Amino acid sequence: MAVISVRGLDAVVSKDESLGEEVVEGNIDACKESVRSHEHDDNASYDEPPSLTHPMESRVVRKMDLYLVPLMCMLYFLSNLDKSNIGNAEVAGLSESLNLTGNQYGNCVTVFYATYIFFDPIGANLLKIIGPKYMMTGCLICFGAISLGTAWVKDYGHLLLVRVLLGAFEATIYPSINMYLSICYRREQYAIRFAWVFFAACISSSFGGLISYGCSKINGSLNAWQYIYIVEGCISLGFAPFYALGLANNLEESWFWTAEERQYIVDRYETMSTFNPADKFEWSQVWLAVKDLKTWVSAVALFCIDMTAFGLTVFMPIIITSMGFSSVNAQLMTVPVYFLTAITFFACAYVSDRIRIRSPFIVGACISCATGLAIVLGSDVHGVRLFGIFVLALGIYVNASMNCLWLSGNNGNYFKRATALGINLFVGSSSGLVSGQIFRAEDKPRYALGLAICLGLQVFAAMLTVVQYYMYRRLNKQKQALIKRCEELDEPIPHDEHLSDMNPQFKYMY
Repeated sequence: MAVISVRGLDAVVSKDESLGEEVVEGNIDACKESVRSHEHDDNASYDEPPSLTHPMESRVVRKMDLYLVPLMCMLYFLSNLDKSNIGNAEVAGLSESLNLTGNQYGNCVTVFYATYIFFDPIGANLLKIIGPKYMMTGCLICFGAISLGTAWVKDYGHLLLVRVLLGAFEATIYPSINMYLSICYRREQYAIRFAWVFFAACISSSFGGLISYGCSKINGSLNAWQYIYIVEGCISLGFAPFYALGLANNLEESWFWTAEERQYIVDRYETMSTFNPADKFEWSQVWLAVKDLKTWVSAVALFCIDMTAFGLTVFMPIIITSMGFSSVNAQLMTVPVYFLTAITFFACAYVSDRIRIRSPFIVGACISCATGLAIVLGSDVHGVRLFGIFVLALGIYVNASMNCLWLSGNNGNYFKRATALGINLFVGSSSGLVSGQIFRAEDKPRYALGLAICLGLQVFAAMLTVVQYYMYRRLNKQKQALIKRCEELDEPIPHDEHLSDMNPQFKYMY
C-alpha cells in the first residue's frame, strides 16, 4: 500500500509541475486545453491510487459487468442445466425406459457427487495455474458432450458411468467462477455480481422445466427424456466458442481494455484484498486454510444448507406431483418457484454489498428454508404445501451462495482462499452423496424423511452462522487493539505478506 501511495503522490507532483509550467509559458485557455487532452488520452496516467471511488473504477467495473459477468452467468446456467436435468428426465420416464428398480435412481443422483466433491478443492487452485480461458472452455465442452451422450445410455450401469464423468467436469465450474470473480472484483463488489450468476442458475432450473415440457410434446422415435439430454447437451456445446474467444488467461490481457484501463487494472491489484497476481502456489497457504477453524465451521454450515439445495433441485418436480399436478405441469410449476428464488437472492446480494454484511442474510435464508420445509411437511392441503415450496424458495440459494462469498472474501492470499473455498465446497457438496439416500424411493413422492432431515439441518446451519459471526467479530477486535497499541507506542504495525488476512490491517466482513 505504501508503494502505491508513493506512486500516486509522484503522479500528482509530476502533473502539478507540468501544469505550472504551462501556466507560466502560456495562457489560461492553453492550460485548460492541455488538461482536457490529458483526460481524453487513453495513454494518460491517473493521479491517485485505484480505489472504490476512483473515476476509473466505475469505468473498468462497467466493462467487466458487460463482457465478463454474462459469460460467467451463462457458464453456470449451462452447468446447472446439465447437472439437474436428471430430475426432469425422471419425470419424463427415465426410470421406466432403463428399468431402474429400488433406489437405483437415487444412486445415480448420489454417484454424481462422488467425483464432484473430489474435484471441488482442485478446481479452485487449478484456475490460476491453467488459466480461466482454457479451464472454463475445456470443462464446458466436456460436460456438454457428456450430457448429449446421456441420451443413448441403455441401462443402470451406463447411467452411473456418465453421471460420474459429468460430476468430474462440472465440479470445477462453481469454484472457478467464484475465484474468477474474486480476481475481477473487490470483495465489496462481487456479491451483486454473484447474484447475477445465481440468477442464471435459477433461470436454468426454470428453463430446464420449459425444455422438459417442450420435449414431452415431440412425437419422434426417441423418448422425451432422451430429447431433454440432446437439446441441453447441444446448447452447452454451442456456447463453447464464446469462452475460447471471449476470455483471457490474465484479466489485464482481455480484448476490451484500452491502454489506460489495462494499466489501471494492473495497479488496481495492489489495492485489492482479494487478489495479488504475484501469489504463487505454496503448501504453507494450503496449511493455513486447513488449520483455520473458520474454514471448517463454514464448511459444516454449507453441508447443512446444501442438503436442501441438492435434494430439492433433483426431487422438487417429483414432490410437486404429489400435490395433484401431472408430470408435465409439475415441471412447469418449478418455473415460478426458481424465478422467485432468483429475485430474492438478487435483492439480498445488492443490499449485502451496499452495507458490507453477510451473516444476517444467511441466517434469515436458513429460517425461511426451515419454515417452508415445515409447511410442506405439516400440511396435507395441496395449496398450503405449494405455498411452503415458495417460502422455501426465498432462501434456498441465498444461504448457500452467501456462505461461500463470506468465506471467500475473508481470505486474502489466492491459494489460501482457493483451498478454503475448496474445502467448503468439498464438505458442502458431500451432502449430495447423502441427499440421494435420504430422499428414498419408498418415500416417493412426499419424501417426509428427507424433508424432515433438511429442516433440522437448516436450523443447525443458522446456529453455525451465528458462531462464525462472533469468531470474526472477536478477531477484528483483537486486530484493532493491536493497531491501537502500536500507534500508542509509535511502533510500526506488523505485516507479513504470507499471513494475508491474518495481518492486523485486514478487516473481516461480518
